Amino acid sequence: MQTTNRRWIAVVLIALTTGCGGYSGASPRAYEYAKALYSICNRQADEKLVEVTTQIEADVATEEISPREAGWLKAIVDDAEAGDWKAAMNAARQLMEDQTAMAER
Repeated sequence: MQTTNRRWIAVVLIALTTGCGGYSGASPRAYEYAKALYSICNRQADEKLVEVTTQIEADVATEEISPREAGWLKAIVDDAEAGDWKAAMNAARQLMEDQTAMAER
């Protein structure tokens, strides 16, 4: 029940911060995390989730990525930790696509 509530809260927060339009404004560093998470999810390498979460938190602390980006990435990690590898992988891919689309403009 708590996992469902956390996931719902994460979805609402992401929708509010992105305007339901995806991951606009993702930095190159967030893109790199999305690539890593996509690979982790594709391999279902749950042992790597703690490591990437620690790195994300460190990058927020040093302002390498924004708290908003960290929220996006953490939501992907939460899906993976809940065993929803496909949803996590799709979200990581969407973040990469949205960042690439922004760069092309």
